[in-house]
Amino acid sequence: MTVPLLRVRLLLPELADTAQHAAQATYGMRAVTSPAALREAREQALQAADDLVAAGAVLAA
Repeated sequence: MTVPLLRVRLLLPELADTAQHAAQATYGMRAVTSPAALREAREQALQAADDLVAAGAVLAA
């Protein structure tokens, strides 16, 4: 678990699942075996990060 993920989980528990998903998607890029798989994993990680930002923005509104 990373420090930023732990902070989100402790300080904003309503974002814990979304933050965990974003972290897992990012680390998932490590396990790819081809350029095509890396592109797909990268897109998934970017989408998960966008989802986390959007969820945080809803809380700030």
